[in-house]
Amino acid sequence: MEKMVMKVLIMSVLGTNYWFHYCAGFPVYDYDPSSLREAVSASVAKVNSQSLSPYLFRAFRSSVRRVNILDEDSLTMDIELRIRETTCRRGSGEDPATCDFQRGYYVPAVVCRSTVWVSAEQVQDVWVRCHWSSSSSESNSSEECPSFSSLSCADTY
Repeated sequence: MEKMVMKVLIMSVLGTNYWFHYCAGFPVYDYDPSSLREAVSASVAKVNSQSLSPYLFRAFRSSVRRVNILDEDSLTMDIELRIRETTCRRGSGEDPATCDFQRGYYVPAVVCRSTVWVSAEQVQDVWVRCHWSSSSSESNSSEECPSFSSLSCADTY
């Protein structure tokens, strides 16, 4: 009896493994991490080109929310990123990735959603919309236009 129960258990496990392996659900786009870095960099560059802040911004967290494959050579990436002001001034010519973040309790984080169109493995266009986070922590609460903002309520990138 024990051998029969053991055989049934083994067959169940093997059968379940077969279905999980071959019927996993939906296809997943296996993007190259350098594509994400390039998309985030292009998004931050777009923010820095249109920001009213005297300082450059730099990303400190990013994640891919969705990848839409348009054809065999084109896709769009929807990205969420969090950025902060750095110590580098806008006209300095510095690469924001090499700049230190400003320090202090009241240094706000900016939460951005970006859509990046990539074709032939090159960024073709970037759309970004950002809003200031209400605290320097990484919480999900936010305000569109806090009083300390150097950006106006209508500013979107």
